[in-house]
This record gives sequence, C-alpha cells and structure tokens, in this order.
Amino acid sequence: MKKHIALALVIIIAASITAAASAWRDSPIVDEVPHIGAAYSYVFDRTFKYNSEHPPLAKDLAGLALLPLGIDPAASGKNIESQWDFGRYLIYHSGVEPSLIIHAAKLAMIPLFIIAGLIIFVWTKKIYGPRVAVLAVFLFSFCPTIIAHSRFVTTDIAALFGVLFSTYFFLNYLEIRNPKNFWLAAVSFGIALLTKFSTFLLAPYFLILAIIWAWAAKTRTPLVITRGVLVMVLGFIVIVGPIYQIHILNYSPAEQKTNTENLLKSYPLPVFSDLLIWSADKPLLRPYAQYSLGLTMVLQRAEGGNRTYFLGKLSNTSFRSYFPVVFLLKEPIPLLILIGLSLWFGLGRWFRKSQSLKNKIADHFPQFAMMLWIVIYAAASISGNLNIGIRHLIPIYGFMFILIAGQVESILYKVSSIWYKNHSAPSTKLLSPNPHFLTPISYLLILLLVWYFLESVFVYPYYLAYFNQFAGGPSGGHRYVVDSNLDWGQDLWRLADFVRDNKIQNISLDYFGWAEQSYYLGSKFKWVTSGQYPSKEQFLKDNPGGGWLAVSATYFQQDVAGPNKYYAWLDVVPRDSVGHSIFVWHVTR
Repeated sequence: MKKHIALALVIIIAASITAAASAWRDSPIVDEVPHIGAAYSYVFDRTFKYNSEHPPLAKDLAGLALLPLGIDPAASGKNIESQWDFGRYLIYHSGVEPSLIIHAAKLAMIPLFIIAGLIIFVWTKKIYGPRVAVLAVFLFSFCPTIIAHSRFVTTDIAALFGVLFSTYFFLNYLEIRNPKNFWLAAVSFGIALLTKFSTFLLAPYFLILAIIWAWAAKTRTPLVITRGVLVMVLGFIVIVGPIYQIHILNYSPAEQKTNTENLLKSYPLPVFSDLLIWSADKPLLRPYAQYSLGLTMVLQRAEGGNRTYFLGKLSNTSFRSYFPVVFLLKEPIPLLILIGLSLWFGLGRWFRKSQSLKNKIADHFPQFAMMLWIVIYAAASISGNLNIGIRHLIPIYGFMFILIAGQVESILYKVSSIWYKNHSAPSTKLLSPNPHFLTPISYLLILLLVWYFLESVFVYPYYLAYFNQFAGGPSGGHRYVVDSNLDWGQDLWRLADFVRDNKIQNISLDYFGWAEQSYYLGSKFKWVTSGQYPSKEQFLKDNPGGGWLAVSATYFQQDVAGPNKYYAWLDVVPRDSVGHSIFVWHVTR
C-alpha cells in the first residue's frame, strides 16, 4: 500500500513540476488578464465588480499568491471600469515586475491539480484497489489537456476538482446517511459551486442520483430525496452565501445594483432579471444575488454562442459534432484506444450479466454515478451553443480516468485467466502475485502507456497546442480548430524571443490576446488587423524593402474561412510557427 501511495505522489509531483516549468515562458492567455485583475480586487479590495461571470475560488488562490508581491493599491488602477483594462493595467503598470505577477498567479493554480489527483487516487483505491489507483493517477497526471490547463488562472481544473470532491462526499452520504457525511456532502457541494458555474449541473445530477439510489438500494425514497435536496440547499446557503458576502464587503449595495442592471440589460426574461436587480441591494440577499447574476450571465453567454472556426468553416452558432471531433483530435491516440477497449469490455460485461438492472446499479453504484455524470455533462456541452475549446469537457475527465483504469484492470484479469488455462503459469514467486503482466495484452498495455507518456514528454512545453497524429500533431491542429484548443494568446513572450533571435527590427503583429505587446516587443512591432493588408502589394507599400508579419492562428484561420479572406494572399505554410499558435512570414518582393 505504501509503495502505491509513494508512486502516486511521485507521479503527481513530477507532473506538477512539468506544468509549472512549461508555463514559465507563457504570456497571459486571454482569460487570465481579467481573471488576475479580479483576483487582486477580491483579495485586496473585497469587491466583486469584476468578472462576475465566474465564481471566485480559483481567482482567490491567485489573489492570495499576489499578497507577498507588495502591489501598491494606489498604483493598481482599481478605478478602471473595464475588467479587461484593469487586469492589463494591474499586470503591466502596477510597479511590480509583470512576470512575477503572472508566475505567482499561475503557480497558485497547481494545488487544485494536485488535490484533484489525490482524490482520484483515494477514490480509485476504494473501488478498485491501490494498483489501479496508480494507473488512474498516471492517466490524469500526464494528459496533455490536463497539464495545459492546470497552470492557467481559469476555472476548468477547479471545476474538475469540484466535481470529484463533491460527488465523492455525496455518494458517501447516500451510502452511510449520518450527520458527519451529511455536512461533508453539503460543504463539498457548496465548494464545488464556487469553482465554475457549470457545476450547477451537479444539483439535478445529485437529485437523479438520490432517486436512483433509493430505488436500487430499496430504501425510503422520499426521505433520501428530501435529505439529498437539503444537502444542496444548505451547501448553497452556508458556503456560497458567506463566501460571496466576504467578496462584497467593500462593494456598495448601490454599485452592486447598478452593475447588475447594466449587465442584465439585454436579458430576455425580465421577470427573472427584475428579481435579481431587486435583491442586489438587500443585505441578506446580496451575496446570493451576486452568485445568481454570474450564473445568469453564463447562461446568456452560452445561449448567444461564439465565433467558432471548425473544420474549415466559420460560424456564430454551434456544431453538434464539435466536441466529439475535438476530443478525437486533442487526446492521445493510446488514450482513445484505452477508452475504446474499456467501453467494449465494460458494456459487454454489463449486458451479459444476468442480474436485474436494479441489482447491477446497486452493485456498481459509484461507477454508474460516474458514467451518468459523463453522459449528462457531455450531452449538455454538445447540445449547447458555445464551441470554444475542449476545456469545457474537463469536468468529466476525472471520472473518465477512474473508469478507464478500472476497466483496464478487469481486462487484464479476464485475459490472464484465459491465458493461463492454456499456458503454464510462471513458477517464480516474484511473478506469481501478478501473472497477467506476462500475457500479450499486458505488453500491449505497457506499450500504450509508454506511448501515452511520450506524447506528454515530446509536446513540452506546448501543452495547449497538443494534437494527436490524426490531426497531424501540434503543427497540424490549426486546420481543424483554434481558439483555446491551440491559440489562447500564450506565445507572445516566445514571439519576442523569436524576434530577438532573428535580429528583427520591426514586425507587424495581428495578435489574439490581451497581453501587453509593448512589454514583450518594445518598439519592434506594429499592431495590425487582417483588413489592413488585404494584399501583398498593400503590405509592401508600407514595407518597401520587405518585412515580417506575424498572425495568431485563431485570427488567421477565422479570416481565411470567412467572407473577406484578407490573408488569402499569404502562403498556406508560414515561414515559421511560434509555439504552434503564431504564424510568421517574411514578405519580400
């Protein structure tokens, strides 16, 4: 047991160090600029006027990490109204070295990754045993998608943690309904709600679980359901309310109400928006109104959609095939193989069992609960109108890795049983406790795991840009999708390195991001947009002797797939690619 715990810790720590090191030359991604600004305002000013569309937990961690840096409140720019302008001012003009602010905020996110990994180990060990738990931790820790987002000041890894944390304790409560488990379930649910607004889906999910548990376990259904609802209500009241109250201590009721009115001007349901506006300045209701405002903003944003480039097409509405296709292109092929084997073996065994459905669910309720969450969350994502990145699927990843690891163990056990019926078992005591590691399927598993690990190693430090071989690797991913799947503004610092290394005196830059370009490039750049240079002749008119042009992959792909095609004159294959997310051309006559 101890060796398995030690091995899991080594894996998690190694992945954490890798994540931190890979982010060292990252510029802030798009969302980090307002998030870091909001983080400062929450911790230093106790005001929630910025970034209401995301709960505070992850940003609070970033804000706490900024405390030792000695940012002067008078120089923070806290009177700036726009969260985007405020975040950029704080990072680049507060008097503290910007890289210190960026690194401190990013490193503060990694504890959520570590805790999520530990929960995966504990839960998998409880269901399948310590060896399978190590495998689940391995799959989690070296997934390029997980590493990429583990060091961003965003809410995606926080949501993964929240789902794991709250579901673990809610299932514990269903199994053993005592006061201790009741309050653990309530507190963990409240904490989950503070990670990302999509975790609000846990409420109907937990209600469904309570109903199915009562049916499968033959317990008193109304009592189980009532107490399950009470868990969630109390979690919301005793955790979300007080935490939000702390965040609005210096946020005046009048300002909160005014901001709520402004943010809900275009909300299509006036009955609901009027209720939120009315409650925004009521002392007991203010914290809950602020949370509800953020949830409402997210629902409105999801309904409105986003400009999406997908498979050569550009649309402001969603593609139903977006998430399945992106998942198949963004996850390592060995993981896809393991998922396929797990589904084939697991579903086959499920349907072959002669037990009643009720008994099957009762005997495997944790696995059933995990699979149900994956189905519910994936269905909500696929049917939604927001296609901006695989990161929106991250809350299902924890359960996915646990279930895969469990099925791999079952496959090994089944195959080893068949194998040793027809082959002599090894006589050495060293190998006899785990004979299935000598079967061909075991060698296949080892090959897949080594391949999986190497995918993570070789893409370093460009984890966000990872694409598998189906997509042509990181250099081919832009043909299929962009935005936070590939280009989120993370490579501006590396572009500055490219400019320095190539002794470039001036470069025209069309950059997708909110990082301050002059901080990295000084006076060696000119900010441009796609419509500024619709032809080579136009570019050379401003650059008679030839010149350099850098375009973020997101802007380039959206332009060439759109109606104007201002960048169609550029070579399809750029001269250079910085971090796979910024394309660079040297344009000459």
